[in-house]
Amino acid sequence: MQGNSVFARIVSTNFYGSSPQSAQGNGALMVIVPDSPVALTNNFAVTNKAVIQFTWSDGVSDGGSPVLDYRVSFDQATDTWVFLQGGISIKQFTTSLPLIVGRTYKFKVEARNSVGYSAISVPISILTA
Repeated sequence: MQGNSVFARIVSTNFYGSSPQSAQGNGALMVIVPDSPVALTNNFAVTNKAVIQFTWSDGVSDGGSPVLDYRVSFDQATDTWVFLQGGISIKQFTTSLPLIVGRTYKFKVEARNSVGYSAISVPISILTA
């Protein structure tokens, strides 16, 4: 688990002035969304005219909270992005959507931790053939 620790000192101020600075606290772990998934890779051994399969890796940081799952969106070969599936627990996606041979489909992935979803990954383009 990766995250950013924040250490603080407190000064209290009122009508009469400011207090001395407190001792530094123990630190608090700041949890943020994970980095985007990376290295989306077509699995050429599986991808064909009827099936597309690709894999990915986690980004460098999980944001301080383990990645829970992933969601995939795709471009239907029309430059219009549509949510396809969420709750994916492994770093692999396989689909046999009604695919048109010779079209290029684009997919993007987001990772989710306890805070929320990452930014989208760099899309992968896969030609059905």
